[in-house]
Amino acid sequence: MPDLLSRLAEIIKENSRSIAFARSFDIVKLLSGSEDPYADTKAKLGDVCRKILPRIEAHLEAHQWDVLEAMRVSAAANIVDTSVLGYEAKNIEEAIWDRPVIEETIIPPKDKDIYVVLDNAGEALVDMLLVKALRANGYRAYLVVRKESYEIDVLRKDLDNAEVIETPGNLPPIFYIGSGFVIAKGIANAEAYIEAGRVPSIHLLRAKCDVIAKVFGVPKNSPLIVSGETMRKAFLEQKQVR
Repeated sequence: MPDLLSRLAEIIKENSRSIAFARSFDIVKLLSGSEDPYADTKAKLGDVCRKILPRIEAHLEAHQWDVLEAMRVSAAANIVDTSVLGYEAKNIEEAIWDRPVIEETIIPPKDKDIYVVLDNAGEALVDMLLVKALRANGYRAYLVVRKESYEIDVLRKDLDNAEVIETPGNLPPIFYIGSGFVIAKGIANAEAYIEAGRVPSIHLLRAKCDVIAKVFGVPKNSPLIVSGETMRKAFLEQKQVR
């Protein structure tokens, strides 16, 4: 703990929250002697989600692999987290059918590559069905993950070495995407987009923390489907109020 605190004292000076979080997790890995400290937790999350995948796939097939319906399910799947203070996850078998409280109807462009930026292990298996829906509707869609571990974020190896694009280190992949269109999962990727996003985007997440819930004026744990533009505007307005 003393080693961790002394190193964190330097990281606090970092202007970017996303970079500060990534650097702090690198310290955790160094001090714990593990390149993937949450590997066991991620494996368990994968096991849980694999059990419900057939139901989700059948649901999407019944909806003719509608992209918007796949995004609704993907947003609802953003249910698990280990690092949000005061957050209590719901049972994913029930939560997966929650409808978004805010849903912007945004149609991804078909003339651009679509980069689906993954978040937590387990739910990433559901997000792979979103990519299947996109491809079934004629989109050029790709899975994107961090190359190195960060909390319970999914890596290539957690997806049985599925075909993915890996971005360097453990920074959010948003930092490296400079073309196409992004569909990003989770709070960390949304925060990274506010800091460094350069292309149009859709964000699929739950309002797991009090800050997100307050910014959007929704009950805590509500699923959201919002654009990157809306995300930036909402946080800018909140900052101005403060």
